[in-house]
Amino acid sequence: MMSPAAFGITTATPLQRAIWRIADGEPLGELAGHPHVVQAIGADADIGGRPDELDIIAAIRTAKSLTAAGLSFRWSQICDVSQLGPGEVPRISVVSLSKDLADVVFGHVVGNILASPVLRSKVVGLPSSDAVILRHPAGKHVEIKVVAGSRAGASLTARWCAGAIFDEAPKMVGADEGVINYDDARTAVRGRMLPGSQIVSIGSPWAPFGPIYERAAAHWKYPTRRLVVVRAPGWLMNPVWWTRERCEELKKSDPDTYATECAAEFASPEESLFSSIEIDRATREAPLERGPEERHEYIAAIDPGTRGNAWTLVVATRKGNKKIVALAREWRGSRVEPLSPRAVFREIATILAPYEGVRGVWSDRWSGDALRDIAGEFKLQLWELPLTEVEKTQKWLLLRTKLSEGEIELPPEPMLRSDLQRVKRRTTQATVQIVLPKTSDGRHCDFAPALLGALSQWLDDVSPAPVEDGTPEAVAREVARMRKAAEQRFGRKRRPYT
Repeated sequence: MMSPAAFGITTATPLQRAIWRIADGEPLGELAGHPHVVQAIGADADIGGRPDELDIIAAIRTAKSLTAAGLSFRWSQICDVSQLGPGEVPRISVVSLSKDLADVVFGHVVGNILASPVLRSKVVGLPSSDAVILRHPAGKHVEIKVVAGSRAGASLTARWCAGAIFDEAPKMVGADEGVINYDDARTAVRGRMLPGSQIVSIGSPWAPFGPIYERAAAHWKYPTRRLVVVRAPGWLMNPVWWTRERCEELKKSDPDTYATECAAEFASPEESLFSSIEIDRATREAPLERGPEERHEYIAAIDPGTRGNAWTLVVATRKGNKKIVALAREWRGSRVEPLSPRAVFREIATILAPYEGVRGVWSDRWSGDALRDIAGEFKLQLWELPLTEVEKTQKWLLLRTKLSEGEIELPPEPMLRSDLQRVKRRTTQATVQIVLPKTSDGRHCDFAPALLGALSQWLDDVSPAPVEDGTPEAVAREVARMRKAAEQRFGRKRRPYT
């Protein structure tokens, strides 16, 4: 791994070197008591031989894939092929959630082998897009091949196994959660392993459930010849990248990403998307509502509801990079006395009238066609937010980041604060979901969707810096503003934002 003639990681840390020695069954020597090794593996890391399995759960940018590539080449040279018949070619499988992800490890394998004259001499023929064949010292051929997760079951039982790499293993499901899964794939491999082969599972931590989480919970810091679990934060594996400054910056701007991709901690299954401290920091003392200001663009969004849910309205603007919620209002109905959409739109039209340039509201897809006609009666347009569920989740996470960075100003509206506090971020085995819990009084975090709608198009947009009045830049900006207002006023169709 460290040789310039091979994989060339000349700046390897003590923990990386310890992992490689453990994987190869070498004594740890002076590394056995190193504090980084004890922290990531345990006080008894020197297990006296090669482990059958090795789980490397570590931060990103810590050479996990490169380590797996090096191990796969090593296995191709040391596995016992003496019992194989003529024409039998054992396989080292690289398994991931998708072929694209598995290709990352495979790219390290092929790239480093072809770049080294010493390693390249072991290649038989030309590598294909997903496989390379290497020559074993005994003259046999060994194949390293990418196996997509959806086809892993059949592929892993087709050949003798000289080793297996499970990439992104913390995100793989268990036997009771899917047809093709980590448990079944691992079982298929174990039944066909040759002497000298090994199973290595790599990835950054994810949700606190699933096979890898359970293995880490039971075996981390208790290494044995059967299984060694490594949990390594970024600064122990790659201090050149994971500097103190970079770690602190990520922890401040995105605590969840810091936890999983830097500190190597499993995420909480469900937690508040917005902290009370961040909400309070973002909330102005007064006024409750900001009136319209000249030369400001305003955007209005609603979250309609006529019975248990509240019907909410949020109007926002911005100054430079600061996104300001000018007002937040709600209307409440009930099952006995539901709200009248016509009456609500009548009030909304009156509220929005002073805000020059606001000719309509953004909304979700709830009863969009019917509400669009009603809004039109009061000369308001109704636009649907053009977001897929994945895009909407990304916007929620971006809203959280902007709030924590102090780029959003909220009004001192108690119900808005309460709704934001209830929004949950749920981490599943495959993805992140945003959950709007329903409370006993019928609310569904109703201000939160309206807030997202009003701020959505500005979350990944940087507003131009303020300019001094009377300068050419100020005149040009005012002309552009007036042109846009005229286009909206005289009926030119507004282009939806993306």
